[in-house]
Amino acid sequence: MPLSIRAQVVLLVSLLLLAAMAVYLTLATRIVTRDKEATVYDVNALVARTVADQVETTVDGFTDKLRYFGQEYATTPGDAERRAKSLFSADDEVLSLEVSRATDDGFERAFLFIDQARLATLNIERDDILLARKQTPVPFDVVRRSGVLLQNASLPPDLALLRLSAVTSDGRAIVTADLRPERLLRAVTTGSVTKVFLVDALGRVLAHRDGARVLSKEDLSALAPVKSALSGKAERGAEQYEVDGEQRLASYARVGSGLAAVVAEVPVAEVFGATRELSSRSLLFAGGIVALALVLAVFLSRALTAPLRRLADTMAVISKGEYGVTVAVEGAPEIRSVGTALNEMSKELIRRSDDLQRAHNNLVQSEKLSAVGELAASVAHEVKNPMVGILGFAQLGKESESMDEAKEYFGLIESDTQRANKILQNLLEFARPPEMEMEPLAPNDVVQGALSLCRHQLQMQGVKVETALAESLGGIMGNNNQLRQVLLNLMMNAGQAMAESPQKRVTVATVADGDFVKVLVKDSGPGIPPEVMQNLFKPFFTTKRRGLGTGLGLSVSRSIIEAHKGTLTAESVAGQGATFILRLPVRKA
Repeated sequence: MPLSIRAQVVLLVSLLLLAAMAVYLTLATRIVTRDKEATVYDVNALVARTVADQVETTVDGFTDKLRYFGQEYATTPGDAERRAKSLFSADDEVLSLEVSRATDDGFERAFLFIDQARLATLNIERDDILLARKQTPVPFDVVRRSGVLLQNASLPPDLALLRLSAVTSDGRAIVTADLRPERLLRAVTTGSVTKVFLVDALGRVLAHRDGARVLSKEDLSALAPVKSALSGKAERGAEQYEVDGEQRLASYARVGSGLAAVVAEVPVAEVFGATRELSSRSLLFAGGIVALALVLAVFLSRALTAPLRRLADTMAVISKGEYGVTVAVEGAPEIRSVGTALNEMSKELIRRSDDLQRAHNNLVQSEKLSAVGELAASVAHEVKNPMVGILGFAQLGKESESMDEAKEYFGLIESDTQRANKILQNLLEFARPPEMEMEPLAPNDVVQGALSLCRHQLQMQGVKVETALAESLGGIMGNNNQLRQVLLNLMMNAGQAMAESPQKRVTVATVADGDFVKVLVKDSGPGIPPEVMQNLFKPFFTTKRRGLGTGLGLSVSRSIIEAHKGTLTAESVAGQGATFILRLPVRKA
């Protein structure tokens, strides 16, 4: 359905505003997103590099002390315990110290010192340190190749330990220290958004704000930034990856030459929180602007369409036949021109209406004259049958031998006279069907009534009349006189059609057909040719000689049956006669 002008104006304004706000929001979001993303990458890279430098400095400091201790132990092994205590007092993170000397079979422990006093203050047993060393042994071959090794030697459920091993400059000893991880934990503890963690050369967690990950020595080597950091391709870089359905931005930096790696990551959802806030506020602002624009558009469209509505109202009045109505010429120039044209059209309609009325009156008069001729011919045709009956019964009455027989013929004459009167009224229905008085009827009674009027006439023509009336037929609603007229017309036509036939027989039958009753009138005449069948029910169509028929009988009969909500059809086979079928609906209770 086409939209009104007001709806089009409002829709156009709404679409323009929505398109403008969508473009603005898209550009603003893109700019903020790009700036935010670049800033986050820079911040993460700075944090990762700073923490890596801090971790490297801490590890280098411990490594230098361990190598110094190993060299001193090689020259003065008897003074090792005093030097170890001195080292312990300088760094409170150190919990144990061990020197392993190279042998033909590998390395074996040459010195072990555990500070019992420091363990007691931390509620740690000596056996815990020994068990941690047993569960996480030092890979001496790896330490000899790399020079320095940092391990997570934590002992679940609550002992967090880091183990730092360094080979001496002569390669003949490896010094190992068990350290508390507090200093490295402080390095990776940053703001609430950015998460920083430290992994060893194999990708296992060394320091993390989540202590459970440190104690479990969680393996993070499968993470994209960890894999990139430990691959050796670059000392630093950035990755965007997904973990448990969450997108993250991460930067990484290696500690030393592959000793460990620092990863600083932040969830993408946190990064673009400001972008989402900008989008939501922009949407609210856009909604307000669109609502205001819609209100203004409604007022504007109303002012624009008010004159058009008045024009439409005036045209509706004119369409009802009230010509000459005019509308005030106002509004925009285009609308004023339409109003002027409408007023001119209204005046022109008055003139043309008068001309049309005069032409209509002439046409009605012409139709009346045509109807008079049609009815005259119809009367001549339709009254003929009852008049023939009256004539025949009068002749029989003159020859009657008793008064009772004469009275019977007089009664039939009276009946045909009434029927002729009814025919004169019924023929008018072809041109203008009147309201009919309907009553409950029995189909067989209607057939018997029609046969009683024409049986004698048919017998005088040498026609044998047969009936096949079904029992237990449903009743119908109809006008008895009109239905009898139709049957009389069909039976008299059948008698005339068999004028040249050697056998003259008319069969009238009634048949139940579901919710309908069928009345069949069949003759034994020559049948109806196909070219005649297609014009059979047309008014004034006849195959009879001039003066013997007007061609209105079947047309009037069909009109009567259709007024009874039924149908009248014909069937014929050449040389086997014709059958006319009346189909009438059964009366409902």
